[in-house]
Amino acid sequence: MIDRKRLLLAAALGLAVAAPVAASPIETVTLPNASSPLVAIQIRFDVGSIHDPAGKEGLAALTAMMIGQAGTQKRSYTDLLEALYPMAVGINSATDREVTVIGGLVHRDRLADYTALLEEALLHPGFSQEDFERNRDQLSSALTSGLRSNDERLGLELLQQKIFQGHPYGHSPIGTVEGLKSITLDDVKRFYQEHYTQASLVLGVAGGYPSDYVARLTKDLSALPAGQKGRAPLPPAPKVQGHNFTLVEKQTGSVGINFGYALPITRADADYYPLMVANSFLGEHRTLNGRLMNELRGDRGLNYGDYSYIEYLQSPPNVTTPPPNVPRREQYFSVWIRPVVPADAHFALRAGLYEVQRLRDQGMTEAEFNLTRDFLLNYSKLFAQSPWDRLGYAMDSKFYGMPYYIDEIQARLPKLTVADVNAAIKKYLSTDNYEAVMVTANAQQLKETLQKDEPSPKTYNSQVDPKVTEADKIIVPLKVAPTKIDVVPVAEVFQK
Repeated sequence: MIDRKRLLLAAALGLAVAAPVAASPIETVTLPNASSPLVAIQIRFDVGSIHDPAGKEGLAALTAMMIGQAGTQKRSYTDLLEALYPMAVGINSATDREVTVIGGLVHRDRLADYTALLEEALLHPGFSQEDFERNRDQLSSALTSGLRSNDERLGLELLQQKIFQGHPYGHSPIGTVEGLKSITLDDVKRFYQEHYTQASLVLGVAGGYPSDYVARLTKDLSALPAGQKGRAPLPPAPKVQGHNFTLVEKQTGSVGINFGYALPITRADADYYPLMVANSFLGEHRTLNGRLMNELRGDRGLNYGDYSYIEYLQSPPNVTTPPPNVPRREQYFSVWIRPVVPADAHFALRAGLYEVQRLRDQGMTEAEFNLTRDFLLNYSKLFAQSPWDRLGYAMDSKFYGMPYYIDEIQARLPKLTVADVNAAIKKYLSTDNYEAVMVTANAQQLKETLQKDEPSPKTYNSQVDPKVTEADKIIVPLKVAPTKIDVVPVAEVFQK
């Protein structure tokens, strides 16, 4: 409110008094670097698949595509692509469970031109029927010809759905086949109006941008509706009871194995960092130092990759380090064993469970802890090598309400002790209760094998280290003890 005395004084002097400017609800994250020739722009909305209405699963992802992969009110999608082509950049749009990120990485010489097109796409989407049908078909194809046809991604996504069954996280951000069919263009327009607001927006800019760029872009984005602050409430993740298996019947020459359960912590919690060290020791993604990799692949030649995770990892196996822009308030522990010849599937499952339980029972030695912590301190510096990744991690850190993630790793890990890590292992790692997904041909036969739970001796084609055969004596008869086994044809996965 304008001060009354100032108003009277100004009137007496014949001066105009400007009305106070309301503070913009748009939050910003900036990482200026005057020497960088590139500028990363990330416009993140706190809207994701958790906002999909029941029966219209995929609406959040489809709405984002109608901004990033569609025409505007001024030009068709073809014309938009032609305008973007000389800049060697696109308008990226990606939707996860909780957030949607729209933006791109552009040379600073083309920043003004790119920003104009980005604003045009976001603030003035065309919402044409042609773009709508094309994008909806593309999402449907991503389910039926993408996830279903890729054994690895199929198991990874279905495991999440099983862990979070009945929870807002319980369906893929891509949606379901039937959900996508039910969405109309009017649904997209309403969703855009309701969720693409200033209050749900965080603007991130990194690189060699002009000093007034963020203020100008923020002002332009204020054309969006104001909206209401606050994320959608989330119930606690379901508690898994027993050993629950979903066998996906598919004509494939190998078996993919995934198992896991929800975790009550994220990277914003202190316990995450000792658990991060333990997980790196157990099975750091796409590295050869994890125990799972060394025991299952290295010593036994069972398969190609064996990894573990304490949070969602986007787009494996196509990434080597954890990508940003997929923050979640609830996470999960999982193990990924891929691919295994059918004859070894039962043994490989037992071997994976054995390594998790062995780590829980025995913990890490001082030497193992020191080696793993030192590796992780150096390896984590490679997580954010580009302006886009660095900005993404900064944006994620804001989502979690914590300091910059990479700096937090560097600050916390040197203070840890092996006792801290072993305490986290005891607290969070277990094979008592889990969901498991196995993608396989002859699923009924595998079901009967798991139900019988008889010993599964491993046959080697060459001589192996005696320590391996000694460990096998424990693994071979290890009881899996399935609580429930469901067989699902692949054509029914992601259907509804």
